[in-house]
Amino acid sequence: MYEGAGTLRQNARVTSEYRDDYQELVDEMSELLGAPATLENRDFELIAFGAYDSEGDLDPSVLDPVRTRSILTRRSTAAVRAWFEGFGITRATGPVRIPRTPEAGVHRGRICLPVRHRGVVLGYVWLLDYEPGPSEQQLAAAMRVTARIGALLADEAQHGADLTRELRAVLTAERDWHREMAVAELRAALGSRAEGPHTVVCVAPWPSADPDDAPSVRTVPGATALCTLPWGATASSLALLLRLRSTDVLAPATTAASRLLERVRGSGPG
Repeated sequence: MYEGAGTLRQNARVTSEYRDDYQELVDEMSELLGAPATLENRDFELIAFGAYDSEGDLDPSVLDPVRTRSILTRRSTAAVRAWFEGFGITRATGPVRIPRTPEAGVHRGRICLPVRHRGVVLGYVWLLDYEPGPSEQQLAAAMRVTARIGALLADEAQHGADLTRELRAVLTAERDWHREMAVAELRAALGSRAEGPHTVVCVAPWPSADPDDAPSVRTVPGATALCTLPWGATASSLALLLRLRSTDVLAPATTAASRLLERVRGSGPG
């Protein structure tokens, strides 16, 4: 792993606006349903979660290991993802109730609200089930909020769609003038977000060269773009473009690197 300071500068306004909007929508849903909600993307990576507002939710006897791990590591394991997907949440268009299963680490039941945009599932809102549970009217209102979340997820995905190609071009340029052209193109693609110091964090080897296996940019605070790159003859690496508040404070870079390394460790041996 290495961290290299770049010359690009970025204003964090757009990224922070998305993050704040997600949090506001999750807080709105938590208040609407009377219980803390959690928003994950379709790869089960945490985007935002509602705060606990009662002592009962913090009772160690009912703490849910799956939820706790998701919040602390900002993602779920592949096994947890497969288990929940087995209840049909990827195809559902309305709330899906999932029973408590202590042997799977799910000590409390779940209500999953699929987040869709134009028929495509983009994420999930999770609610810890409770007695007597939300009414049908509450769930219907919550689904209207998920539609707003879906539109926001789609807008953000479109906003950063081309940055992977631009970043890869900068990192693979073989000549100085090629690199200068690539940096100029990336700077133009970033627009006003090119203001401020940046760094590049690279993790190698990375388990997969498939872009679909890479983490979402929005799940790494401060991230602007990422891409996979060849590493040696057969392996791959993952590069992440990350903004910094100051060139003297590298905490965002080390935090991002730790999360990426955690994902590598969770992918299996090797």
